[in-house]
Amino acid sequence: MAFRCRRWTLANILPIAFMTSLIFVIWILYLWLHIAPLMAGEVLCSGSNELNSPKSIIAVNPPLREHECVIASVQRGSVQAVIQQLLTAMLVICFARAIFTDPGSVPNDSDWTVEWQGDPEEAAAAERGKPKRKQFEMKHTGARRQCKWCNRYKPDRAHHCRVCRSCILRMDHHCPWIANCVGFRNHKYFYLLVLYSLLDVTFVFFTAMESLNRSLIQETPLVHRFLLVFCLTLSVMMGLLLTMFFLFHSWLMFQTTTTIEFCEKNYRHGGDTAQSGPAKSIYDRGVWENVCAILGSNPVFWFLPCSPPSGDGLSFAVSEGMDRDEEDEESAPLLPKQRPVSSYQGEEVISCPAKDYVGSSVEGANTPRVNPPFPSAPNGEGTAPEVTKSEASIS
Repeated sequence: MAFRCRRWTLANILPIAFMTSLIFVIWILYLWLHIAPLMAGEVLCSGSNELNSPKSIIAVNPPLREHECVIASVQRGSVQAVIQQLLTAMLVICFARAIFTDPGSVPNDSDWTVEWQGDPEEAAAAERGKPKRKQFEMKHTGARRQCKWCNRYKPDRAHHCRVCRSCILRMDHHCPWIANCVGFRNHKYFYLLVLYSLLDVTFVFFTAMESLNRSLIQETPLVHRFLLVFCLTLSVMMGLLLTMFFLFHSWLMFQTTTTIEFCEKNYRHGGDTAQSGPAKSIYDRGVWENVCAILGSNPVFWFLPCSPPSGDGLSFAVSEGMDRDEEDEESAPLLPKQRPVSSYQGEEVISCPAKDYVGSSVEGANTPRVNPPFPSAPNGEGTAPEVTKSEASIS
């Protein structure tokens, strides 16, 4: 597997530094303003008779005696500290693994190297119908997809990232916050990063609300109160963003679809060539196998930053009924949405479907449109050129 040499520039370092500082700020404020008072027994009890009044004691009913309050405070602080430290540790580990794990690139072996350097049309004709391994994503000409920057053939679900300057295996998207692409080998770490970040900020918000309520009752320094509100505000903002992000990527995982495929691809409906347009992914093999394709085959390690999914990232299992025989040369399930176009031969006018007519009136809808002849093919017959939207918009 080719290793990508990443260029560490200021544009790459700044987003990572921002995320690191954000994690550190929430972590230190939570320990200082919430966990430390709990561990010191300052929440439920105080030496002042005024603060020991029922209005100032935040405890279970009925109010406990002073030493029992201290014990309850320390126990609650210990439990919350352990949970928050574990969530933060998992967050940091997944963050580091998502940054430093190579998402996977196209190998340098002869199966994926473009050897033809002549006319692109002749190269496409030479490769058409003769892939060196079975693929389901082909060009509209029937030839293998290839990258003009890397001079490599593209495996299924691989795309070129102009930021990383490499073709990424099962590319989901390029994430500036980790200065890396989310691909086959680090997709699990990225997903767990979003999950543990959401759990961490949610836990911080709901537990630190107790300290905020206490600051409104007890005498608290203004700086402490401001920093506590600042910590909760950061938690709320991050929690809302991470919730939407986590729900979207969970839906993509259950559909075994990447962000690029969701935005750009058009799949045939269940392999039926008569229908085209947005449909479920051809790689959808059920919820269980879809989750295993991202989190790994062993459920014990699903939520741990280890044991990534097996495979080489060069080929993927497809849905039942989509696996064509090798001799079927029209087997590319991933094709552009096409519209039937009538041929034009000589002076004869062939009627077109109503949706191809021009005009909104009834007479216009019944009047056939005469299309100019398309560029002649080698056999002399007019043919309609095909345009692949996904190939034009995604490298």
